[in-house]
Amino acid sequence: MITWIEIKDTFRNKRFILFTVVFPLAWYLMMLSVFNGMTHNPVNRYLWFTIAAIIGISGNSVVTFSKKICDTYQFYKLQSQTSHYSIKRWITDQFIVQVILNACIVFVILVAGVLFKSLPINLSLGMLVILLLIMGLYLNAIGFLIGIYMDQKTIAALSMPLSMGFGVLMIRWDTVTAANGILIKIISVVQQFFPGYYIFDYIKKIGQSQSVNQSLFKFLLSVLLIAIPFIVIYLKKQQSVSRYHVKN
Repeated sequence: MITWIEIKDTFRNKRFILFTVVFPLAWYLMMLSVFNGMTHNPVNRYLWFTIAAIIGISGNSVVTFSKKICDTYQFYKLQSQTSHYSIKRWITDQFIVQVILNACIVFVILVAGVLFKSLPINLSLGMLVILLLIMGLYLNAIGFLIGIYMDQKTIAALSMPLSMGFGVLMIRWDTVTAANGILIKIISVVQQFFPGYYIFDYIKKIGQSQSVNQSLFKFLLSVLLIAIPFIVIYLKKQQSVSRYHVKN
């Protein structure tokens, strides 16, 4: 019930619809129009789809999600102290909602790509969608931490920089630009610590008909890096709730 209410509440949010659904879709359609003759290349047709999906997912998972966590954390913390609805259950429900929302964002862009005959329905595309949703969970973990440790005013002030910043980190720029300067090289080195880098590596390997196993392994490894601080913080929050119960 709470999951369904959260989803309905999010879809009523005009900022969510505009910036995480309409804007990425409009950008994708523009790319298909501008580079119409190049979308038949396997790399390019997956490339524009992936970038559009990352724009939407990063906006939802980092900005919208962090605002929601900041607004509701204290309420559900109190709820966990006075009812059987635990912090663990709350976190699980929130991440389920985010998977559904990110899946909706990807689905809208995917349907557009299929209707415009830019995306073929195959196993490579299916795996790409799965990787994007896993990356969404990675960004959700970051959004959760931001929501816990930042106040509402700070998040609102940093919403655009946060969305753009994580979008930049997740998009591998040496695959979308011919520039090969020192700045691009530095950004590429930093990006190797983030899962977005290996999604684009996966796309590149598909275009070259090479094995994608190494790309997938590095992708999963980079995703697991966020699990360590997330688990530590979760355990600390659980301990603080337990101490409250003991005192009372």
